[in-house]
Amino acid sequence: MAKSRKKKKKSYKGYLFLILFLIILAGAGYFLLQHYNIKLVPKEKAEKLQVKEIKDKISVDDVIAQAIKLLGIPDKLYSHRIKEEAVYFYIGINKNEMDLNFANLVITGKVEENGGILLSGKEISDGWKQILTFKDPADEQIYKVVIYYAAAAEYGKKKAQMAIVIDDFGYFAGKLLEDFNQLHPQLTYAILPGLPHSQKVMEKAAAAGHETIIHIPMEPISYPKANPGKNAIYVQLSPKEIIKRVQGYIDDLPLCKGANNHMGSLATADEDVMNVVLKVLKDNDKYFIDSRTTASSVAYSTAQELLMPSLENQMFLDSPDMSKKTLQNKINRIKNLVDHNENFVIITHCTSRQKYEYLKKFLNKIKGFDIEIVPASQLLHNKWAEIS
Repeated sequence: MAKSRKKKKKSYKGYLFLILFLIILAGAGYFLLQHYNIKLVPKEKAEKLQVKEIKDKISVDDVIAQAIKLLGIPDKLYSHRIKEEAVYFYIGINKNEMDLNFANLVITGKVEENGGILLSGKEISDGWKQILTFKDPADEQIYKVVIYYAAAAEYGKKKAQMAIVIDDFGYFAGKLLEDFNQLHPQLTYAILPGLPHSQKVMEKAAAAGHETIIHIPMEPISYPKANPGKNAIYVQLSPKEIIKRVQGYIDDLPLCKGANNHMGSLATADEDVMNVVLKVLKDNDKYFIDSRTTASSVAYSTAQELLMPSLENQMFLDSPDMSKKTLQNKINRIKNLVDHNENFVIITHCTSRQKYEYLKKFLNKIKGFDIEIVPASQLLHNKWAEIS
């Protein structure tokens, strides 16, 4: 009997050692699988998974092609060539619809968004051409994108277009406003927010078919000698306060399609301030016109970087005065722009009967020009809203 119990004990010990051995073996196997990244997938299935991964990858080549389509470039204005040192894209753009920097930003943004690397970018031919060099890290392929301004003959010459923005509405209504409403149906009114007649002007302008924009008061270099008005954008304001004020202007003038700056020689030269202002406008689907009250303005370039529909003023029609000589000089400059088939914005003001008469005289003088007066929004490239 004692002998039998001894055998049983021995048998239990054997089982115990076997179980421990199996546990250790399983643990070692798991460690090896994890350490050497061994996949428990049959070879055939693993190959299928790998093929699927390669198939789903978007190459830099495809991304550039998508960006070209997004920019609305017609087939006849781009070509694709494979050379030994690189794959080349040649993209011609219509100078009246977009500029090189905008096309550059869209293409570079799309390539980098999909993992491509920008190696270099340079401008040549006096600003008429840019060359971007990219690399696809997946296969080390080099791509060169040549963006250039196409000759008018390549995209078909169209009549030049001019937007006339009339600043400073909101101070008055009555007869003078009615007279401005009768001048030309395509004039664009820039309305100062918060003035006694701001909303009335917006409503009357809409009834007469005029496009309206918000004339945002901004700090000039000469402040406080030159005062932009109450509730303006000052450079020392916090981003939170700037957002609040810009949103307030939009809420006050809801029919306005865009905005430009009133004064602002200091504020428009401050990139941080303009970033905040423009992002609020963009979030509310508004376009922006840089009035160019200073050569140091970064407003237009900042709007371009934000991929925001934007324009910039070419000249103030009634500055430095409203003399016959000044009027003739402005007309000569406009004729030159028309001859070069340019689209452009000019700005004038509405604050007196004299300014009304001056604009009326100007409109009569350019009647024979091969030019179309359009609302400011019509000058914007029609793809920008989609891109932004």
